[in-house]
Amino acid sequence: MTTFNKIYLIYSAAVEEQLNSISSHPLIVDNAINLRIVKLSELASIHIDDGLSHALVWVEQQHYPQVLRCAENKKLSLGFLPIKGDSLSQFYKNLDLPKSFDDCLQIALQQDPLFIDLIICNDEVVTDGVNLENQTTMLEFIGDSHTYNGFHKFIFQVKRFIHAFSLTPQPVTLITAKDKTVSTAITGMVLLDFHKSGALVQMFQESVSLKDRRVSVALFAPQSILSYLQLSSSTFLGASKKNLPQQLGYIRTESLLVKTPVDTHYLVNNKPLTTRELIIETLSVGVQVNAGDKFREAQQFTDDKENVISDQLPQQDSRIKYLAETLPFFSHALESDFKDLFLSLKDNACISSTYVLLMVLSTLLATLGLFLNSPSVVIGAMVLAPLMAPIISLSMGLLRSNNDLSQRSFVTLFTGMFIALSLSALMAYLLPFQEITNEIEGRLHPSTLDLLVAVLSGVAGAFANARENIAKSLPGVAIAVALVPPLCVSGIGIGWWNFDVFYGAMLLFLTNLTGIIMAAGLSFMVIGFAPFSRARKGIVLSVFMVSVISVPLYLSFVNMQQIAVVKKQLLGQNYHIGGQQQQLRNVKVWLGEPLKISADLIGTQLPDASILAQFEQHFAEQFGKAVTVDFSVRLVAESYFVNNEKKGL
Repeated sequence: MTTFNKIYLIYSAAVEEQLNSISSHPLIVDNAINLRIVKLSELASIHIDDGLSHALVWVEQQHYPQVLRCAENKKLSLGFLPIKGDSLSQFYKNLDLPKSFDDCLQIALQQDPLFIDLIICNDEVVTDGVNLENQTTMLEFIGDSHTYNGFHKFIFQVKRFIHAFSLTPQPVTLITAKDKTVSTAITGMVLLDFHKSGALVQMFQESVSLKDRRVSVALFAPQSILSYLQLSSSTFLGASKKNLPQQLGYIRTESLLVKTPVDTHYLVNNKPLTTRELIIETLSVGVQVNAGDKFREAQQFTDDKENVISDQLPQQDSRIKYLAETLPFFSHALESDFKDLFLSLKDNACISSTYVLLMVLSTLLATLGLFLNSPSVVIGAMVLAPLMAPIISLSMGLLRSNNDLSQRSFVTLFTGMFIALSLSALMAYLLPFQEITNEIEGRLHPSTLDLLVAVLSGVAGAFANARENIAKSLPGVAIAVALVPPLCVSGIGIGWWNFDVFYGAMLLFLTNLTGIIMAAGLSFMVIGFAPFSRARKGIVLSVFMVSVISVPLYLSFVNMQQIAVVKKQLLGQNYHIGGQQQQLRNVKVWLGEPLKISADLIGTQLPDASILAQFEQHFAEQFGKAVTVDFSVRLVAESYFVNNEKKGL
């Protein structure tokens, strides 16, 4: 090992009583090294010549800035020694120095120091980083990932959740050495040069170095509490500086000036600093230090280009203004962010010849499909139906309190409803039969389950309109929610002058309508197309409409439950009435006084009136109310019941 002949030993009061141990250390004695001992407070006495230009630094790491500044001024190279119990700075850990004192001393004595950048922040030498104060999330990205596993990960997430509601973005103007200016609002900032692990460092490792005379700064700018909570180190998997995740920015430059309109709290070397102007820069020469092999291998970066990546940071004046007030729970999209969507929704809110034609065709198809009891024809009508478009537009209009969009959407929606009701009523009046098919029957008894379908369809519809990559799913949404068929059934009820048919189907349509409006509005708010302060009126109105419609739906759902209980009892037994064995299949139940039961009666003989009377009496005793029955008879051989018993039926 090649070592210096004469070396300064800079020490502090904390190790004064241990000076003899280092003077008599074998590495010092065996290499005949002449130690010039200098107290930390007497750095001015150091004199550099050709034979004496290196120093061992044995001081608390909080004093490293003072020693580094002296070394830069006097062109003194340094080797660092740890003090037991002293917390390690980011600077020391980044040099990849071992924890063992003897191993550290061996590295510190080597006669091959390398130049590294000396980074200054507001005239203080940086050894423990620069960042905004109170930035909990950044810890996960710049720390060792293994410290955030298991229970520690859970505790960290709880703290971060609590911290999210106290976030206040700081409006800042960032000016680089080449006068590139970025105005934005941030909640986190970290100097990466002294960090060697963590998700952020891994992402920028090719451009972060302490030998490039550049500072590398990562910026964190969530635009809502929700986006803040969603961000985690896993977000960075596969990411690169050319394709940064949302909320992140990166600047690499010789010097960075951070200007804020109000006093802003930073941490420089873990000490608080309040200022409106923060400047981070590298000194032109730097300082020579001895470091571990891994550090030497990693510091090979030679690119001197300035790099500013700020596309994912908020930069519009209006966005910075609202972020400066408080961090909203949901993102707030500006007019410029959804210009294309808003123009599309305006077009959808207008009546056009295409809209009218599609309404006519879908109504005619749906009505014929209902009479023909053909699910495939009804589904075809669902795909053709254009009603989903004005409903989504109406939802956005209510959400953003846009009266013009709301009125246009409502007129277009009402026009479509009028076309569907009038055409289906006319067809029902002209056609010579009034049979309630299964397709019609299936739309007469909506419940809260139908409301749930409408809500999910509203969410899907909002996302399909807001995201071009899933817009192709709109036909599927139209099929799921089925807007035109219940309207046509209502029209059939009008044509037949049957109030029960009209009411049941119209209730289903209104269920779909209100559910979609509410769910789409909430989805648009979550996506960020309106702040809650602006959306409150529309959300309250849509929730009120859903609450009103939920009352009859809940009652219908209760009826469904009661009918299901009755059906289960009827289908789960064999009957021995009139001296023969019977079963019921395809049971239908109508609640009321009396209870009506329609079913296929399976038996070996034709029943007479007395058998039906006995069934009514049996059911009346079973359910505790008057019952009427309407049976279709199916005759089977005795073996039918024997085989069913073997099968457990």
